[in-house]
Amino acid sequence: MKYFLLVLAIVFSGSIFSQDLIILRNGDEIEAKVLEIDNTDIKYKRASNPTGPTYKLLKSEIFFIRYASGDKDFFGEPDPVQNKPPPPPKVVSSTDKFIYNPDIGIVGCQVKKQRGTKVYGNRGSEIYYRNDIVYYGFDFTYLKLTNPGKVGKSVEIVQKYFYPMNEDLTKDFLPLKSLKKWMKQPSIVQGNPIFPNYKFRDFHSFVSAQNFCIPFSDLQEIINSYVLREKKGVGMVINLVNFNKEREYALVYVTFFDIETREILFAVEASGEAGGSGMTKHWAVGVEAAVRDMFIDEVYKHRWTSNSMIPRKLLFY
Repeated sequence: MKYFLLVLAIVFSGSIFSQDLIILRNGDEIEAKVLEIDNTDIKYKRASNPTGPTYKLLKSEIFFIRYASGDKDFFGEPDPVQNKPPPPPKVVSSTDKFIYNPDIGIVGCQVKKQRGTKVYGNRGSEIYYRNDIVYYGFDFTYLKLTNPGKVGKSVEIVQKYFYPMNEDLTKDFLPLKSLKKWMKQPSIVQGNPIFPNYKFRDFHSFVSAQNFCIPFSDLQEIINSYVLREKKGVGMVINLVNFNKEREYALVYVTFFDIETREILFAVEASGEAGGSGMTKHWAVGVEAAVRDMFIDEVYKHRWTSNSMIPRKLLFY
């Protein structure tokens, strides 16, 4: 109800603003200068950086645009809740076979901040006292590299770099013993690694010319697909989403879910600035920054469980 009242207030306000305002279907707002609208998407620049990069959004993601002149363009009805509801959780049999879903994720979505975060799920407080957390490592299955200069080299990169990057992350950058220490969770145990699932992916689709993201509803689909040995407890996995070369950030989800039902209890979307030489080290630095600097130091240690708690300068829009 609050969302609809906010929208009505914006729509019927008589105030004239100095920039355009894009209202997304999930309730987020972007202060912008709209440059172009075509049949499928819009192009814009951020009002805070008018000489910066040009961004693109699908029209299907937008509720309406209020222009600086006061005029408005409507593109559809708003979602009744902030996030598209995920599919209902289900109990997954240990005999199930992992199935890759090529429809997971959105190509051409909004570029993220180099250092930012957003939280999802309404049971985040549980992870701070649970003593039955099972860690499944890194999931590369739906990861994409946004780098137009590497289009056509997807298979080569996956075959050459995925395994050593997982080794670097698991042993050097974010080993389980360090995660336990930083999170002050000595009871976390190692589960069967999710990493081998990447072998089922489409190797040709790894590199994308446009930005890539995974909405929360798709994240639930990913968690539903896991084949796990454990029957009970809280699963923890780090889902790698996007390596954005233009903005030099790595985007991940740190995801906690009920192993029996696969319901996501709490998921933290976070980005970290990449750096250093070499393909594996460069992006491993970004993943480490996203997990340690944003998830652990900002969200986890502060016990933030809703987006209203996160400072605006860190929050993804």
